[in-house]
Amino acid sequence: MIETPDDLIPLVDRWVEGWALSRGAARRRDGDAWRVEVAAATRSLERIVAQPRPAELTRLVDETTTPGVWLSVVGPLDDVARQTLARLDAVTHAERMMTAPVSATPSPPGIVVDDDDQVVHVRDEVDGVVAARGQAAVVGEHVVFDRIATDPDFRRRGLGRRVMAGLEHGAAARGATTGLLFASVDGRRLYESLGWREVAELGTWRGRGLPG
Repeated sequence: MIETPDDLIPLVDRWVEGWALSRGAARRRDGDAWRVEVAAATRSLERIVAQPRPAELTRLVDETTTPGVWLSVVGPLDDVARQTLARLDAVTHAERMMTAPVSATPSPPGIVVDDDDQVVHVRDEVDGVVAARGQAAVVGEHVVFDRIATDPDFRRRGLGRRVMAGLEHGAAARGATTGLLFASVDGRRLYESLGWREVAELGTWRGRGLPG
């Protein structure tokens, strides 16, 4: 685990840069946080902040006003922070930020790669059906892995590992040496088996909307 804000904040900054690039989303600074115009079905925007000061967290919670506005906080929370965040609805408390070295390993046979200069898209097809996919955005020496998913009908076949290997191959070819991602509970099992380690805990909340 990363122990100090000086170590964690630059990694979160880099993750946000890569994630926004991967999603084609606009981002800008909002105090200590990043504001990302996600424009997704689940939310219109998301603020991401690492280990915020108490006054800054209060401000961010005050501005998280509707279910379409999310707030993600990276790093451990004390009792004061938990009380402040209790004014919002929890989306998840179980995700983790993770990292791993990236090396130029061979891409598995049969993996289909569609990419541009900075974002690598990988899919694994079974009998002409896209069974698993993922993408990764390269930002300098870092690469942010994103949208790693396996169709429910094709799980437990090792396809997630193949997608990750294909993405790692493409990222290393673009000069990346360090991978970053935000992992769900289910995803963590895969990433840990591939040698990824936890950097920090991650929680996400959303606004409750106006009364009435």
